[in-house]
Amino acid sequence: MFRKLNEIDIIVVEYSDRLARFGYTYLEEFAKASGVVIEAVEQKEKKEANEEMVQDLISIVTCFSARLYGARGGRKIKKAFEELEKERQVQKSDENNNESSIN
Repeated sequence: MFRKLNEIDIIVVEYSDRLARFGYTYLEEFAKASGVVIEAVEQKEKKEANEEMVQDLISIVTCFSARLYGARGGRKIKKAFEELEKERQVQKSDENNNESSIN
């Protein structure tokens, strides 16, 4: 994105935090220095610092919880596949034993 910044006049985003959750002011200053204007279409309502911090912490906890539960789900799926593979190998060995006893 920044390599071709000299070809851009304006960057339009719906909300400023969609471009960067943290450090938006740094990006805005960098863009200004390159002659680019960042325009947010929707303006967020101003919140108190404590309220915004609480919402940020809730977002972080939600994100990490989703990762934790997602990883746990992956382990369950892997375990189920391993059990199915064991069952398939047992069935295959049973078939081979039945064929050898018939011959």
